[in-house]
Amino acid sequence: MGLYYAAVDALRISLLLVGSTVIFIGIASAALEARGAEGRGRVATQITANAALGLKFFLGATILNLILKPTWTAVATTALTIVVRKLITLSLGRWVRE
Repeated sequence: MGLYYAAVDALRISLLLVGSTVIFIGIASAALEARGAEGRGRVATQITANAALGLKFFLGATILNLILKPTWTAVATTALTIVVRKLITLSLGRWVRE
């Protein structure tokens, strides 16, 4: 059983690392694209897409954390991750449409 928990924990950490990398690369590439006409709209669109993708990885990691440690704190963290992902997607998506 210890090997199972170690494998799930390694997967959880990998998801956090991949999610962080996706968000960081998205912000860096959006900053490079910010020049020119309509730069703000392109940047917001790119950051929104990468942040949403990165937060999907974070959501997977929090669900794995919920499997490893089924506590109310883990449930709250998972719910908070879902809410933050939804708010970022909605707010930046709305800003792009305007």
